[in-house]
Amino acid sequence: MDNTRPTPLVEDIEGTRRKLEGWLSEHRGHHVSIPTLDIPESTGMSNVTLLFDLHWEDGGEDHREPIVARLQPEIERPVFPSYDLSEQYEVMQAIARHSDIPVPELRGLETDRSLLGVQFYFMKRTEGRIPTDIPPYNMDGWMMHDTTLEQRAGLWSAAVDVMGKYHQLDYKTLGFEKLHQPGKTPLQQQLDYWQHYHDWALEGEQHVICQRALDWLYANQPHNEPTVLCWGDSRLGNIIFNEALDGVAAVLDWEMAVLGNPEQDLAWFIYLDSTFADGLGMPRLEGLPSYEQTIAQWQAASGYRADNYDYYMVFAGMRYGLILSRIMLATGQGEQLQGNFAVQLLDRHLERVGA
Repeated sequence: MDNTRPTPLVEDIEGTRRKLEGWLSEHRGHHVSIPTLDIPESTGMSNVTLLFDLHWEDGGEDHREPIVARLQPEIERPVFPSYDLSEQYEVMQAIARHSDIPVPELRGLETDRSLLGVQFYFMKRTEGRIPTDIPPYNMDGWMMHDTTLEQRAGLWSAAVDVMGKYHQLDYKTLGFEKLHQPGKTPLQQQLDYWQHYHDWALEGEQHVICQRALDWLYANQPHNEPTVLCWGDSRLGNIIFNEALDGVAAVLDWEMAVLGNPEQDLAWFIYLDSTFADGLGMPRLEGLPSYEQTIAQWQAASGYRADNYDYYMVFAGMRYGLILSRIMLATGQGEQLQGNFAVQLLDRHLERVGA
C-alpha cells in the first residue's frame, strides 16, 4: 500500500505559531505562549492536525496544557468537496452535553478565515494510544507488538460498546434535526451526496465498480429504517484508548457525521478492518473478535438489529472505494482508480449480493 497521502501541510509553521498564540491570548484574556508546533505524520487524510503545548502563568505559577488544533484543508485536490469544522465541533459539544461518551475537551472554534485563511478549532489533547492506519495495525505498530490477545479483544469490544452506546442517543435531542432534508429519507440524501461525490472526485471519469454499487444501492434501498446521528467514520483508528488499554479515552473525527441508519456505522467499522485484511491479502490481527461476534455485540449494545447488514457493507465499500480512488487521483496514482484494493474488495461484496 502506498504511503503517499494528500494531507494538507502548513507552509509557514512559525507564522502560524505566532498567529495562534495571539488568538489564544486574546480569547483567554491573558498571555499564553506556544513554544513549538508539530505536525504528526500518522494522522488522517483530510484535515491539518497541529500539536503543541500551551504555556501561561497564573498566580505566580506556571501552567501547561497539551493542545490539538484541527485546521480546514486548503489544497488543490482535497479529499472532500467541502468541509465544515463548525459542524464537527458542534457534534462533539452535543455529545459531551447529552451523554457520558468520551470526546475531546473543546477549547475554541474560529470560523472567521481572516487569521489563517481557514477555519480551525482547538481541543485538549487526550492521553492514550490510537491504533495506526499507516502501517495498518494488523501489520505493525503497538497493537501488533505490545498487546496480548486478551487486550486486543478488549479494545475491540470497548470500541463496539461505545459505538452502540452512541447509537442510543436521539439526534433531535442532540440538535441535528436540521440535517434532515424534507421529501427525502436520510439514505436518499446520502446516496445523492455520494453520486455527486463520484462525479466530483473522479473529475469526469466514471468509476465502473463504484457506479455499479451506487446503482444497486439506489435500486435496493431498505424501507422504514431507524434514524440516528451516525458517527460516519467509525473505526479503531478514530479511537483513543486509555494508557491501561482497558477502555476508551476519547472518540475522534466526526467530520462524516450524518443522519442515517446506525447499521452503516457498524458496517463501516467492520469494512475498514477488512480492508486491512481481506483487501490487502493479509490475516486479521489475531485476537480480535469475529465479525459475527461484533454484530451480535453491537445489537446488544445499541438495541438495534442488523437486518440490512449486507446492504450497508456495499454502502461502506462504495464510500471507501470512492474516497480511496479520490486519494489515488490526488496523489498522482490515477492508474489505480479502477483497480485499487478497496474497490476490488467492494467488487467481491457486489458479487455476494448478486449485483
